[in-house]
Amino acid sequence: MWPVIDRFFRPFVAISVLLIAVAPPQLCAQPAIPSASIAELDEFISKAVAQYGVPGAAVAVVQDGKIVLIKGYGVRNNTQPGAVDGNTIFQIASISKAFTGALAATMVDDGKLSWDTPIINYLPEFVDFDPYITRWMTMRDLLAHRTGWPKFSGDILNTLGYSRPEVLRRLRYLQPIVTFRQEAQYSNPGFFVAGEVEARVGGASWNALLKQRIIDPLHMTRTGTSVHDLSDPNSAIGHENMNGRTVPTAANDQDVMGAAGSVTSTVTDLTHFMQALLGNGNDGKLLKRDTVAEMFARSMVGEIEFTEMPPTTKRTGFFYGLGFDSIDYAGHQIVGKAGALAGVRTMMTLVPDKNSGIVILANLNVTALPEAIRAFYVERLLGTSPEADLTDIAARNEKLPMLFTPPAPPVQPGPFGYPLASVVGIYENDLFGRCEIATDGPGLHMSCGPAHLVAPLRHFDNGQFIRHWAGATNGYDAVTFSIGAAGNADSFTDESLGRFTRLQVSK
Repeated sequence: MWPVIDRFFRPFVAISVLLIAVAPPQLCAQPAIPSASIAELDEFISKAVAQYGVPGAAVAVVQDGKIVLIKGYGVRNNTQPGAVDGNTIFQIASISKAFTGALAATMVDDGKLSWDTPIINYLPEFVDFDPYITRWMTMRDLLAHRTGWPKFSGDILNTLGYSRPEVLRRLRYLQPIVTFRQEAQYSNPGFFVAGEVEARVGGASWNALLKQRIIDPLHMTRTGTSVHDLSDPNSAIGHENMNGRTVPTAANDQDVMGAAGSVTSTVTDLTHFMQALLGNGNDGKLLKRDTVAEMFARSMVGEIEFTEMPPTTKRTGFFYGLGFDSIDYAGHQIVGKAGALAGVRTMMTLVPDKNSGIVILANLNVTALPEAIRAFYVERLLGTSPEADLTDIAARNEKLPMLFTPPAPPVQPGPFGYPLASVVGIYENDLFGRCEIATDGPGLHMSCGPAHLVAPLRHFDNGQFIRHWAGATNGYDAVTFSIGAAGNADSFTDESLGRFTRLQVSK
């Protein structure tokens, strides 16, 4: 499950510097940001990490193609010593999508893949709910969120315990919410399918191909493709906000849909990726210049939503490229990718015509720290004033935790009206598979998929129950049972997952 987008108690405070090296100006060019401003950026980040209550963060800056800042702030785990540095491994969450886009681009350069050829030419077992989409879905549609699949829908397939082939098979039951290519709908399953296309074209797993074609050529020695790569001692522990305290949380396992979010890396390694992209694909060593331009170009208009913060506004627009998104700000194209998992917020921002960019990795979710650092950096880089935007971002940050608070119970809740035994049983949904409803002491719980993912069901009002998967950054969804003439439930409807039909009564 990908959380949509946390701060206070930090018994250990540490700041670790791996590298602060201000590059000399290139011939006939001036540095994008003077060295004094790099020092100001460093000072701003130190204060912002404390202001936003983030246990630890790592930041790196590329200026005029040169690395000018790599630095760690705070701690990897707020319950024990251990400073963040430039080699600390983080889950980079949806920045992984930029890697998946770049991997596809290497295959385009090799003539093995086309952005606009229907993917059934490469992956003939792909079936969409709509036969027309089955016939015409392309890599561009997948990478630019043009599938029509509802945003964030289907993400839980990763956590339910299904294999990659089984997830691919079940996606035929994921119904589009809008017409194909009508409007952008952010889709993690879309990037999963893109990874499966790449695997078929490349003759190996997405993980192996990413290492072979991107990670190894760029000498990204501390970058991996699985949650298991966090076993290194110098890895950041994710944190979440619970009852006013910032506490460590388990890392999200996104390995099945890895192409959408399972890459792990460091800011040092990510500077290599940024330099290759800013250098127009390392002058053709990794990618052709025209291919990088195509990845950054607008393939779909996106909606300005609550997750988009300054400098992104309606005036800048918001556009999806191929694994990247972009805005137009102060006469410049700003390209990037942000990510969020339980306990992690990440952001990579590039300004191609300045040959400059920044990457921010933070071990807390929910927080707008990356947006604040990005705003300060981009506006100093382009000579605009960040103060108003920083005030706006800080105010929005205060409201973010409200997105994940449970609904207030009614003053006088109505009763369920039936014994709990009437709903106990096994139910099935074409897309998500089987869920079992069972008694749990005086209440109920739901257990779903081969992984037996469990959530309590708390009665809320008049037969409506509330389901909440574990984790402070997961939402609360309503579950309602349909009771048949015999007094037992025939089905239930989950607000996010849809309708499940009863198969049998549990014994």
